[in-house]
Amino acid sequence: MPEGDTVWRQARNLHRGLAGRTAHRTSFRFPAVAELDLSGQPIHGALARGKHLIIRIGDHSIHSHLKMEGIWHLYGTNPDGSPQPWKRPRTAARAVIDANARLSEDGTVLAGSTPVSAVGFNLGLLNVVPRDHEAELTAHLGPDLLGPDWDLDRAVANIAARPERMIGPALLDQRNLAGIGTIFRAETLFLAGVDPRSTVGAVPDLPRIVEIAHLLLTANKTRALRVTRTEAEPLWCYGRRRGACYRCGTQIVREELSDHGTNEQRFGENPHIIAREDDVARLSYRCPVCQVRYD
Repeated sequence: MPEGDTVWRQARNLHRGLAGRTAHRTSFRFPAVAELDLSGQPIHGALARGKHLIIRIGDHSIHSHLKMEGIWHLYGTNPDGSPQPWKRPRTAARAVIDANARLSEDGTVLAGSTPVSAVGFNLGLLNVVPRDHEAELTAHLGPDLLGPDWDLDRAVANIAARPERMIGPALLDQRNLAGIGTIFRAETLFLAGVDPRSTVGAVPDLPRIVEIAHLLLTANKTRALRVTRTEAEPLWCYGRRRGACYRCGTQIVREELSDHGTNEQRFGENPHIIAREDDVARLSYRCPVCQVRYD
């Protein structure tokens, strides 16, 4: 699933490409909004809120969530004036926003400006609401690690409100703070030296963990390659199952982690029972030596 830095970059690119133009044609391929037509409306821009991406057109806000496979592309024109070809199948398109070239105040096309198309592929969620209801779309989110509302103290307080919870699931809970995914969780906790199974109330310096996450996302928001270590070896532990820890040499552990435990522990005393409906397990990586478990 794309994390906060990826969504921030896509929103920035869409904003740069679309703001100040007029929608020529729109197509939304979700049943609830399939008949909506915003052609002729001014495009005000795009923004990210945690893992949510919003495009403002006229009096409407187009809200999307990339989920696991979603992505927004921006296409311009070739030197001969023809539209650039899409890099993904047309059947994967869930939203298309065609925009006219930018115009000057007197209505003439600005030099060098050509039409563009924003295409959302494999979006996990798409809805459109009036602009005055936009805030409701993300009201449930905690402080955005890459947003103007970032508030370290509030994020820490949100996490600390459930001291019995494991720190791993707590960091992924977007109601606590918005933008962290499994990659930044693994890298944050490795750098903090904290086992993701640690109990929130026992963690010795919770603000430090949250600040590390903020620093990592901020450092990576403009990078094409996500790096928490070096460009040659970008990540400390995420995706390195059985690889040697760069610090101590111990094999990195990968496991499924949720509020109900790890791996088969999540299924309780009767392992034949399918996982609980409220069980949302995500991949977790850790070094069993460098990261201390606090209980």
